[in-house]
Parts: sequence; structure tokens; C-alpha cells
Amino acid sequence: MAVSVTFYARGSGVTINGSATNPTTTQGSALQKISAKIVFGVTADVQALFTHNMGLDASAPGYQEPEIFFEPQSVTTYWPLITFDRASTNVLNVNKPATDGPTTVLVTIRRPGGPWV
Repeated sequence: MAVSVTFYARGSGVTINGSATNPTTTQGSALQKISAKIVFGVTADVQALFTHNMGLDASAPGYQEPEIFFEPQSVTTYWPLITFDRASTNVLNVNKPATDGPTTVLVTIRRPGGPWV
């Protein structure tokens, strides 16, 4: 089984409710928050690409943007080590060691300078 990423977002006329298709550039640029349920289905699954398409400026990764929230979803005896790389201004890499078992996580990102600032 490959890693699966299911997107959820709403706001600014955009509604994505459980789609395997990431937000388009137009949709992502209008959203303040995007969530994704990520299923690492087998132990060998090590990376998921969370393509948010928010179109952040080139300096965003240096400022640790976008803001990341992480919530374990699967029931297990331990939680795998999950790490994040802000690979670009439109993609967040979600990583799991190949030695950790299958797991499901909910990752939510928020645009910098949103209404909560």
C-alpha cells in the first residue's frame, strides 16, 4: 500500500472535503488553513507530500512557515517519529522512519499572517 493523502479545506469560496486531489494554485492561494489525513499504510512508507499550493514567498521556509499542527489518528501502542520538511513554498514533506509501523496522522497547516495574528 502506498501512502495516501486526503485533503480538507474550506473558506474563501473553496470547499475540499475528503479529496485525494490537493488544492489548485488558485484555491491554495485563497485558503488560510488546509488539513490532510495521511495514512502511512505499511512500515516501508517513509514520506508523504502535502501539496498545499498556498504560494508562500521564497523566504517562508526560512521563517518556519507555514505553521504546522500534528495530531495522531491511529490507535497503536506507540507513536512513530513524524518529522516535517518545508521543502518548498507549496509543498510540506511529512516523514516517518522506515523502522516505524503503519500509522495515520492529521496534519493541519496555517498561512502566516492569518486572522489569528
